[in-house]
Amino acid sequence: MRRTLLIAMMLAASVVLAGCAQSPHAPGHADQGVGAAPLPHVRLLMREVDEQAAPGSTHLKDRDGATLALREPPFVSTADVASVAVGEDYEGQPVLNLKMTKAAAPRILAATEARIGRRVAFTVGDRVMTVATIRGPFGEAMQVSGLEGAADAQRIYTEITGGTQ
Repeated sequence: MRRTLLIAMMLAASVVLAGCAQSPHAPGHADQGVGAAPLPHVRLLMREVDEQAAPGSTHLKDRDGATLALREPPFVSTADVASVAVGEDYEGQPVLNLKMTKAAAPRILAATEARIGRRVAFTVGDRVMTVATIRGPFGEAMQVSGLEGAADAQRIYTEITGGTQ
């Protein structure tokens, strides 16, 4: 199943990224869970997909085995993520909710504004978790959906945080 990356406030379950101005804790929004910080040794990155595969790009395989060229440097890294939580989207499907640090949010907002309409990859270690097209800017939070079930969401959460939720 292809993973999709969505902002915590998105209503549609499609392969896009978009932002939202409302609070993630407002009634009717996706469950944010309590969350935990990523382990310091875990490498979370978000990079633009380099459609031209220029020299200097990083090459990783997606879940379907296709090779993706990813531009360096990443515009989101582990240090930018304040917390990760397991939750559910509007359709009751499992998701990972990522809250960014206050310091990183403005930089991420600028980076996503500059990448609207472009594909990006979210990776954990050397594994591509999802590839999506940025539909709108975001900075404070994002949501990883399209997971293969609650057990998959929990496995990834444990890999990133070392805990269970």
